[in-house]
Amino acid sequence: MIDADRLPTTWRPTAVGRALLNPYFLILIGALLNTAGELFLKRGASTEAHLGGVAGAMGFTPLLSGWTWVGITSYVLSFLTWLNVLRTIPLSIAFPLINVVHVFVPIGASVFLHEHVSLRRWLGISLIILGVLAIMKPVAKAEEKL
Repeated sequence: MIDADRLPTTWRPTAVGRALLNPYFLILIGALLNTAGELFLKRGASTEAHLGGVAGAMGFTPLLSGWTWVGITSYVLSFLTWLNVLRTIPLSIAFPLINVVHVFVPIGASVFLHEHVSLRRWLGISLIILGVLAIMKPVAKAEEKL
């Protein structure tokens, strides 16, 4: 890992830059990009373009949609943020936190795709939120000691 204090002054990250590179902030950004990818891929998979022959029979029709490619791009960006997170945070902490995606996707599907989310699913989402909060509290306390 690079020690920012040893870099020339012009190369040192600003306070905003350090905040944007905070691994916990990157987990949030990665989760949002992953969610966007899921929503865009769903939209792309629902396009009406049709391919004939073997390509159409194998389900390649969604590859003609721009929504699909925006979704793939979102996934790649999410993957890059995830790699940066894994450089600085133990996997045993990062992985449970990234699972906030299981909250964001149903909310996004409800808001943007107008999909129905049942009460039972909302209860499950609530449990996931409680689990993420339970993980975050000890992490925050541990970071305060550093």
